Amino acid sequence: MESGEIIPLTAEQSERLAVLFDAYGDRLVRFAYSRLSGTRMGNGEAWALAEDVVQSMWVRVARSGATDVLGHPEWSETEIRKVLFVRVKREIAEHFALMRSSETAVDWTEPATCNTLCPLLPNQCAWVDLPDYLARMVASLPEREREALLLKLDGMPHTAMGERLGCSASTADRLAKTAILLLQIDNPELSCSPVAMESLPEWEQRALAAQSPAQREVLLRLDDVARGALLLSGEAPTRDIAQRLGVSRERVMGATVCAPVLRALGAEDMERAA
Repeated sequence: MESGEIIPLTAEQSERLAVLFDAYGDRLVRFAYSRLSGTRMGNGEAWALAEDVVQSMWVRVARSGATDVLGHPEWSETEIRKVLFVRVKREIAEHFALMRSSETAVDWTEPATCNTLCPLLPNQCAWVDLPDYLARMVASLPEREREALLLKLDGMPHTAMGERLGCSASTADRLAKTAILLLQIDNPELSCSPVAMESLPEWEQRALAAQSPAQREVLLRLDDVARGALLLSGEAPTRDIAQRLGVSRERVMGATVCAPVLRALGAEDMERAA
């Protein structure tokens, strides 16, 4: 917080901020300390930094006013807790990102280097916290899917995501999941190890055999629902696919929208997937 800065809050927002601080202040500091105490810094230094990052988080919440937790009294305790704890992880990540910027240059475009040297960056983090190689992958996503994914990674509840995106909560969640699937299709290294083709049901084996090697390689890395929905895409309505797979129609729609990306895979993609 800048010296002399006065953050304009309504009486209701000030009261809500005080309530949240009383309920979560100490817990957030202990959480931040638990994230920092495993580093090489001493316990005293880790505790002092934990207090600083949590204070910085509260300042950001206050500055955001009605656009953040202060403006959503209808959020449940679970939703509020998730948002606040994710924000603390972001503050820690930004602290270490600033430290990196003043040190010897490192090739942050290399995944192995980035994953080794960024242990404090949270798995669920917003755009600013993503390692460079992941940020480039996310940047290539369609706009709505990318925005939904970043909102979800920032800990925003589905209802608030929908309000921001101008859609329902379920659609917002589907857009975020579609973004993840698009990333997995285009970047196989983000997916699981491929399953053995012979371990799958006969209909899947036949459908996979009809795919190109690149498409088959990607499909074998996806989860059962995504793989099944993509294999059945175009052959039946999404409602029928959902019934056959025993999942919701929303989940099927989130997968089948990725079918054009899968069909576009070529030989170059096959080499990268291998």
